[in-house]
Amino acid sequence: MADHEQINILIKKLSERTGTPENEIKDAVGKSSYGKLLNRLPSDKAKQMEEILNDEAKAKEFLNSPQAKAIMKRIMG
Repeated sequence: MADHEQINILIKKLSERTGTPENEIKDAVGKSSYGKLLNRLPSDKAKQMEEILNDEAKAKEFLNSPQAKAIMKRIMG
């Protein structure tokens, strides 16, 4: 499956689970503007995610963690 297809599936699942419209998620990702998405999290979790997203090394470490991979697998089906 192409990366583009996987991203669309992930966005659709994220939209379903958070109640956020798909176009809002796409806009936030496209603009690297995660504020609206982070506002849906508890403040301590939003702060942690913001720190991860703003640091490329932390983001790669996070995405390669077994926990993140398990979440992606659950979301992707």
